[in-house]
Amino acid sequence: MYPAITLDGFISDLDGECYSWISDEDEKHYTQAIAKAGCVLLGRKTYEQYPEDFPPKSGATAFVWTTRTDQQDKERVKFVRGTPQEVLQQIAACGFCDVIVSGGGEVNGSLAEADLIDEIIVSIYNVAIGEGIPLFGSHKPKLKLELLSTTKEIVGIVKNHYKVNRRDPGQGAPSSDKA
Repeated sequence: MYPAITLDGFISDLDGECYSWISDEDEKHYTQAIAKAGCVLLGRKTYEQYPEDFPPKSGATAFVWTTRTDQQDKERVKFVRGTPQEVLQQIAACGFCDVIVSGGGEVNGSLAEADLIDEIIVSIYNVAIGEGIPLFGSHKPKLKLELLSTTKEIVGIVKNHYKVNRRDPGQGAPSSDKA
């Protein structure tokens, strides 16, 4: 997962807008991560809000998680449906081992609640917006994180890289198809 958040924990304002505070340099790092993975997973609302960003300019494939059935695949944009596990299985069936999770909050939260996130690389911006879309949307996942690194390469942004520690198998968490 590769989110950018405000200091008060939001990925965007209530209308989904975040580009007014996202830095071009941080966006470049995000784009490089997508190019390396070869694909990105996002929700339908994010896809519809930022159509100019998908398919990614890096040549990667965008997978759009939706419940709608009226959307047709396009070049390097594929629509996926189902449970978090099923969505990741569909991406794996296309030959991808890694995926950058790009939100929105409901996508982030669904995958986190299902214990399907391996790493979180979060850019924390020096801005508070008061209200907005939380990092995990309406979901309330319980995650144990191990901090791998903290960097301050870009003025006004602290980037934390976390490993997500797996839950005990007795807690009903899936044991395969991690993102």
